[in-house]
Amino acid sequence: MLDDTPRKLLRILYHFSSHYKRLPTLPELERLSGRPGVKIRKGMQNLVEHNYIEWNPNMPVEKAVIIEEWERPDPHAAQQEGEGMSSQLTRTKGNTDYWLYY
Repeated sequence: MLDDTPRKLLRILYHFSSHYKRLPTLPELERLSGRPGVKIRKGMQNLVEHNYIEWNPNMPVEKAVIIEEWERPDPHAAQQEGEGMSSQLTRTKGNTDYWLYY
């Protein structure tokens, strides 16, 4: 599970690259994330360590390559959720159940 800054950077990198067909520069990342350059570089390094991106710290931020666009699910969260809570299944027969019972 990623911390807040790396998670935010990954989302920005993915959405920016899909919209503009390029990765953002460091000033653009500072503006979009609201984080200073030092925290952005640490967050980028964290993404490299967890194999979400490929990036050389000596290169500009826009030279990174995105390997995985989304954060991986936490395997421990699914186990904990299933242990303590009983799941309730709601049966719906159509659109009228929504209006009558909710």
